[in-house]
Amino acid sequence: MTPMRRDRRTVRWLLAALSATVLVLTAWQLTSAARLYLDTAFVLLAPGWAAVPHLRLATRSMEWLVAIAVGLSGTLLLAELMTALHWWHPWEAFIVLAGATLFELLRQLTAPRTAGAGP
Repeated sequence: MTPMRRDRRTVRWLLAALSATVLVLTAWQLTSAARLYLDTAFVLLAPGWAAVPHLRLATRSMEWLVAIAVGLSGTLLLAELMTALHWWHPWEAFIVLAGATLFELLRQLTAPRTAGAGP
């Protein structure tokens, strides 16, 4: 395993753990200052990082920039949809987002590697 692939795998594990933590805290509707920081880190990184491997970007900096852009824009799109549909349930939407992100990150971590596959 190359160092770059090992780094990406480590990031996926950390973001999967963050996603699981946010999912549990949201499901239990616990609030604290730490939750604010965890939620912010989750929104900025985890959903976008789950999408990055499908894009096959060339550099690490581009991966991080795209991950942040996808995380923010996806979350804003979700909020816009809730507003437009008059279905304002942020707890439930955040649980769905965290669950889908966790599922995709774990799928990437457990999927068998094939010859010539990208990151």
